[in-house]
Amino acid sequence: MEIAGLPYWEIRFDERGALVDDGWLPAELAGHNLSDLFFFCHGWNNSASSARDLYQAMITLLSAQVGEHAADRSAGTVGIFWPSLVFPEDDPTASPAAATTGQQLAHALAPAFPPEQTQVLSRIGELLDTKPADPQKLREVHILVRSLVTSPDLDATEDTGEKAMLTQPTATVFGHFAGMSKNHDDTQGADDIFHSLWDGARNALRVASYFEMKNRAGVIGKDGLGPLLAGLVPVGGQPRIHLVGHSFGARLVAFALAGLPADRRGAASPVKSLTLIQGAFSHFSFAQPMPIDAGRSGALAAARNGVDGPLLATFSAADRAVGWWYPAASLLSHSHSESAEDLTYRWGAMGHDGYQQQGVTEIVLQSAGKPYTFGNAHFYRLDSNAVIAADQTPVGGAHSDIRHPEILWAILAAALK
Repeated sequence: MEIAGLPYWEIRFDERGALVDDGWLPAELAGHNLSDLFFFCHGWNNSASSARDLYQAMITLLSAQVGEHAADRSAGTVGIFWPSLVFPEDDPTASPAAATTGQQLAHALAPAFPPEQTQVLSRIGELLDTKPADPQKLREVHILVRSLVTSPDLDATEDTGEKAMLTQPTATVFGHFAGMSKNHDDTQGADDIFHSLWDGARNALRVASYFEMKNRAGVIGKDGLGPLLAGLVPVGGQPRIHLVGHSFGARLVAFALAGLPADRRGAASPVKSLTLIQGAFSHFSFAQPMPIDAGRSGALAAARNGVDGPLLATFSAADRAVGWWYPAASLLSHSHSESAEDLTYRWGAMGHDGYQQQGVTEIVLQSAGKPYTFGNAHFYRLDSNAVIAADQTPVGGAHSDIRHPEILWAILAAALK
């Protein structure tokens, strides 16, 4: 199979990280004599077709860049598919005027969860639609929402809002999530309290699905993609592998580094570049030590030598998903007396301001063809404010505004290092 003249394979993982379809990649790879192999990983998507549409767009842009700036290289591409989802109201392709009922939410979310959780989602949808003025029903939906988060968190010391959502009282949790709404009204009267808490319950469902997909991405990267990469290319052999991920997909490819065995690090690593596009995970993940606590390191600090080449991360202030929802969800168990700026930094995501650690170089995302001076095993945060800027949804903002030649040029320039 090809996309825009480049060989293309599809691989698929289940929610536990098991490789369920290798797309004949291991068997066919040697016959293509490739110099470079680019792995693309989607973030939140509600179907294989939407992920495939993203890959079609990104690979078409990459092919144009290779043809113009690296005609001597033979590149191949891989699309990673994993059971993720997009909360229906956050889908950039959805109509902004379309109302989503609780049952419609349940139906839309069900494909990304195990079959045994279908009834749980259906009951949540029913309660969100009826909104009974009953504290016990609010408690019931809280318990059901919590039960959706089953994948282990590989960086639990960072995003403690998840633990708080699972353990704090229902009124505290739903009140917090009600306040996360863009149009939240703090002047409501007593008669509106239940309505507000049910709005919070709806946002809690959004955040629970977010936490589950975030955790799942880490597991799949570490237990699935990392071991696959280690066995795909011999030490010193070709093709050179380049990992590219968007949103939770950025987390997945980053955690693949933790899945590489000790003898496949440094110069022996098959991974020659890493590009995180609007990453939806902690901006301290690679820090050693963490800027906010010299006694601790990020969850991926020990895996930073898994890339034998440049490590890039785009960021944009127009990305509301990582600039507001990510820290707001993560700070649930912490003081609201802190300034918004402090909270955003403490619980910030890669896509908001890039790698936050010592030894990082900040560069403005360049137009296609303009040279970069990327160094080996060095971290770069790419200021993408001028490019990743389109306000696509009220929740996500510009989170998915990533189909730009400037981004693919940075990816290729890192690969050419």
